Amino acid sequence: MPLRLLCALFLLAAPAFAAEEILSDKSALTKIMGLYRKVLAGAQQAPPAPGSVICVGSSHMQLWKGVNEDLAPLTVRNFGIGGSRMTHAADLFVDSLVIPFKPRAVILYEGSNDINAGTKPEEVLVNFQKLHRKLHAALPEARLYVLSVVPSPGKRFEKIADLRKTNALLAQECSSQPWMKFIDITEPLIGADGKPRAELFIPGDIHMLPAGYVVWKSVIAPVVVPAEKPYENAK
Repeated sequence: MPLRLLCALFLLAAPAFAAEEILSDKSALTKIMGLYRKVLAGAQQAPPAPGSVICVGSSHMQLWKGVNEDLAPLTVRNFGIGGSRMTHAADLFVDSLVIPFKPRAVILYEGSNDINAGTKPEEVLVNFQKLHRKLHAALPEARLYVLSVVPSPGKRFEKIADLRKTNALLAQECSSQPWMKFIDITEPLIGADGKPRAELFIPGDIHMLPAGYVVWKSVIAPVVVPAEKPYENAK
């Protein structure tokens, strides 16, 4: 399918992209916090059922519009907030968008904005440790699924070494606890030439086309759905 046609279909199929602002790490903190307050207000007005699966993270998570279909029959709520970093997830999201709603599982995507802003992989790990310790202390039965960092094209891919180091640190940390699971979505987004697969990303953008989320589904669903489906009717 020609790339222009694919992009046109993408825009038609996802009108919510135009209806809401998608923030990156270059967005002002005031905009990120504004989006956070909007998401929080929506969650408080229409809270997820206790025992749901809650997704938190930055714009790649925010743009996962098909998450409910991709992870069916699980009950899922997506609280992705564009522009956010692991520190936001550790200091804000886990306390206000996760713990109060008592999910049985959390799917986390953070790290790409951190790395692009020059944050060291070790610092990303420290914030992740803060997050998972808070979660486990409040909800010791909850499971945590951690997605690796998206290898966006362009200048972001110049930091692929830091990206892979971050992934390695997160994977090692997740392996230390039976209730945490690291899911590698990085390498499936990279082609045989060692570069991000162009057909999966919006031209000239860091974000993915629907084809990128097809890859996400192919990797994430086989891990999360079988693990969480037995708990679906018990929530």
